[in-house]
Amino acid sequence: WATPVMADDPRRKLMGMQMGKGGKGKGKKGSGGGKPVSLNIILGNDDGFETPLIQSLFSSLMDAGHNVVMSAPYGARSGTSGLIEFLQPILFTSEDSPEGTLPAGSPGVGPTTIADQQYYVDGAVTSAFLYGLDVLAPKYFGGRPDLVISGPNEGQNVGLLMPHSGTVGGAVTCINRGIPTIAVSADSDEEQPDLVAELIVKLVAESAGKIPSGLGLGVNLPLLEEDTTVADYTFVPTRVGTAVNSVGLLFVEKLSDCPLAAAFGLGNVPFPGLCLAIPYTDAGYELDDDPTSEGNVIINGKQQIAVSVIEGTYQAPLDASEKVLSKILH
Repeated sequence: WATPVMADDPRRKLMGMQMGKGGKGKGKKGSGGGKPVSLNIILGNDDGFETPLIQSLFSSLMDAGHNVVMSAPYGARSGTSGLIEFLQPILFTSEDSPEGTLPAGSPGVGPTTIADQQYYVDGAVTSAFLYGLDVLAPKYFGGRPDLVISGPNEGQNVGLLMPHSGTVGGAVTCINRGIPTIAVSADSDEEQPDLVAELIVKLVAESAGKIPSGLGLGVNLPLLEEDTTVADYTFVPTRVGTAVNSVGLLFVEKLSDCPLAAAFGLGNVPFPGLCLAIPYTDAGYELDDDPTSEGNVIINGKQQIAVSVIEGTYQAPLDASEKVLSKILH
C-alpha cells in the first residue's frame, strides 16, 4: 500500500495487505501450501448483467479459480442506493434487455443466456443481491458466500455521492448480513474492462479472509490509461470524506438556471428539478481538502486506486458520537 494514511490509523489493521506497485498480488495462502484460496463469490452491480465491466470481471474471477455466481439487475438501476421493492411480485420483463440478449416477456427472475451461473432480477439492486444471497448461494455454495462484489460500476462513487449509489447500496445490503463485501467503481463505462477485472482479481486475492464481518471496501479506480498494466497502479488507503471529483447536488426552481442543463438539452426548461453543480462547493457543500479523502486521491493521484473501509450503517465515529451525545443528554 502507498500512503497517505497515518501509521497509527486503525484502518491499517484491515489494510495490511502490502499492495504497492510491482506485479500481480499473491493469493491468500492455505494451510497446505502456496495455492491461492478459491472463494465462493456473489457478483452483482447496478448497471445490469450485460455490461462489459461485470462480464469481464465474472470471467476473470472464474479464470482465477473462484466459484462465481452473478445476480444482477435486468437493466440499469444506477443511483437508486438502497431502494427496496418489498411485497411486489416480479412477473415478466416489459422490454428487451438493454443489449438484446433477452426478449421482452422473459421471466422477471432467471438465468441469462450469456454464461452458466449468471442470473438477473428485473427489480431493484437490493432485490438482485438478496436473490443471490438467499436463493442462489445456498443452491451453488451450500450456504453463505465467502465474498460479495458489487460492480464494477460505470462511473466513480466517491465522497458525498457515495450514499446515492446503487453499487454501494447493494454492497451495504450484504455488509449488513455480515458478509465481506467489495464495492467497485470504475471511471466510466468506456473503461478498459479487462484491466479493471485484473486489478480487482488482485485485490480479491490480497483481501481474502481479511475483511471482518460488518465491514467492506469501497474501491474507486481512476481513468485507466492506454498501454498500462496492473503493475502501473497503486492501491491507496483512503477515507470516504466528502470530496468529489465532479458534481454536487442542487435543487433549482428552474432547470434553465442550471449551468449544466443546456448540455443535456434542458436549457429552456422553466420547471423545477435537480441540478448538478460544478464544483461541488457551488451546491453549498463544504470544501474537503483532506489529502486522504478518496475524491482528492482520485484527482491528485494519476495511477492511484482509492480503497476506503465502509460499513453498513450511518453510525458516526464513536468518539464524535460520545461528544455530541454527552452535550445533548447530560
